[in-house]
Amino acid sequence: MNAVVSKNDITSAVAAETYVSPSDFSDPLDFIRQRSSLEIHRMDELDTILVSKLACGFDRDSIDGLTLLLRKISEGHLPGLKYLVFDFAHCDDSTAVAAEGFDELASATARLILDAPVISIAWARTYLNGADLDFALACSMMVADRYARFSFEADLASAVGVYGALAQKLGFVKAERLMENGEILTAEQMQELCLVKHIVENGEGLLGAESYVRQCGRRYNASYSMFRAQRISAPPVRRVETTTAASRRG
Repeated sequence: MNAVVSKNDITSAVAAETYVSPSDFSDPLDFIRQRSSLEIHRMDELDTILVSKLACGFDRDSIDGLTLLLRKISEGHLPGLKYLVFDFAHCDDSTAVAAEGFDELASATARLILDAPVISIAWARTYLNGADLDFALACSMMVADRYARFSFEADLASAVGVYGALAQKLGFVKAERLMENGEILTAEQMQELCLVKHIVENGEGLLGAESYVRQCGRRYNASYSMFRAQRISAPPVRRVETTTAASRRG
């Protein structure tokens, strides 16, 4: 005996199977857009995410947002991503302090190249010091606006991340000299030390960063292999987790 199925029954069954809740279309980066301290820009054609940090230093909100972002990338929730740009978009020259959890965030940033095929880029727009400089040095590479400045004034006992990163890149003697003298370097001086990879002309804004990422994309495979090898040979700096944020970043 053949079963008879009406046209209306078929239509209802198809509709029930194909209905997708609006929540299924949610952007996996919506959690960043909910953070008052961060802005996100997607450059899908370049396989790039750019995150702008709007204030000097790292408060709890920015630490939580960036920590979750790195976790999603490391766990493969953003497949196809090649570049993650951290835009230091603040315009003041205050001392960059960090809340609790910063050390774990900086360490996760340094490990990202080992956990996922993603190159992290720090983009210094104006003035970097303290926790901001610490975080930037943890990235795979750094670019800077022409008039950006970098302050190495810090207590060697507290600025473990900055000192460790500089020692890996420049050697212990040069690292000690920079920090003990509290030198403030220009973007050109940082480039001469090979700490800054590229200088973005002032006024270009996001277009300048986008143009550089576009150039990088042509040699992504070679760059990724190189930065990964560098991180394997020079593991992330071991940080002292028990030190409080106030004494560490004051």
